[in-house]
Amino acid sequence: MGFKNISCKFTEKDSANFSALPGGYSDGSSFDNVGDNGFWWSATENDTNNAWNRNMNSGNANVNRNNNNKSNLHSVRCVQDCYGKPARASHLFKELHQAYLDARRNKRNTINQLKFERNLEVELLLLCNELENRTYDLLPGICFINEKPVKREIIAADFRDRVIHHFLYNRIYSILDKKFIYDSYGCRVGRGTLFGINRVYNFARKCGKDAWVLKLDIQGFFMAINRHILHDLLIKYLSAKPNELTNYLIEKTVFNNPLKNALFKSPKSSWVGLPLDKSLITSKPNCGLPIGNLTSQIFANVYLNPLDHFIKRELKINCYGRYVDDMVLINNDKEILLNCINRIREFMQENLKLTLHPKKIKLQRANKGFAFLGAYIYPTGITAGKRLIKNFKECLFGGDDNHELQRQRVQSYLSQIDFSKKSV
Repeated sequence: MGFKNISCKFTEKDSANFSALPGGYSDGSSFDNVGDNGFWWSATENDTNNAWNRNMNSGNANVNRNNNNKSNLHSVRCVQDCYGKPARASHLFKELHQAYLDARRNKRNTINQLKFERNLEVELLLLCNELENRTYDLLPGICFINEKPVKREIIAADFRDRVIHHFLYNRIYSILDKKFIYDSYGCRVGRGTLFGINRVYNFARKCGKDAWVLKLDIQGFFMAINRHILHDLLIKYLSAKPNELTNYLIEKTVFNNPLKNALFKSPKSSWVGLPLDKSLITSKPNCGLPIGNLTSQIFANVYLNPLDHFIKRELKINCYGRYVDDMVLINNDKEILLNCINRIREFMQENLKLTLHPKKIKLQRANKGFAFLGAYIYPTGITAGKRLIKNFKECLFGGDDNHELQRQRVQSYLSQIDFSKKSV
């Protein structure tokens, strides 16, 4: 790529801390338009011969994007004076870049992701600068109602904030995971839906046909999470390896109001029929986390971790598993499980300000089979649940204009139904 060293002094900077002089351009013979036009190479190739660049013209506020032959002489922004040594990206920048790669994994080619990627270097440098100066703030999200598989209120974060969610997750996950019990499932490496189904199936098989199963659910769980309690738990669990930037982002994320300036994409009529305890709009002050964010998922495990340990250590229920707020307890003694209901209710209300869902407390014989995470589990085998089969049929025969999305959805359902190979 062509270049020529030109020494100059300038002091003016914009809000992104960027400053430059219009150095013009050259095809190798002489420089033209010096003082009127500026051309800056990027690090992105268009093809073998050409690379992308940005240019700005005097008297025009637009920033243009072009690709030119690499032999042309354009300006290069000096990010760091290395005194002849190769430049190295900061550790923080590397963390952000990895977080970007993680965030785009399931959001590739969405509008927000493409906008971010188009100016990737600038976006990551801006985030890096905001984190270093503690000026980062979350952008407004998009609020809508999702009807499948059940009616839910979703507040989708801007892709820029999703990068920060992954950045924070990558920093805290390994520390927090060591605090969790073995049988909390969801948002954990190697412990997803299928893992949870198989673990609970093994519990039922271990206890036999005479075992009893207690299923519990928390009323309006995500909307009832107390942010102050959650914040205190996070700081407590991370106190062994304190980090000022991590604590700063935890506070920003936990106490963020996702409804502030949010864009509502669903009409008001979509909220009709949604229970009040399922919406952040009607949640109590300083309560509630947006469903769908990566941080909300890991924070849910943190919030219920004291309950997990209470059930395992205090109540001595070895055959216990939890996926988000769906809990399963299996024991051969019915009275022990009956006693657990009141003990768990009291613990939740006193320590976590949560309430057991009164209509979702189910105590039954294991040999009759019970539903868990889309499966129907017996001590002798597993079958797919009715709702999972219904949703799979709708996905399979309903069709979708986006064939790639349709293929991914079908593959996802097939992987969920795979557990049914264990015959009853």
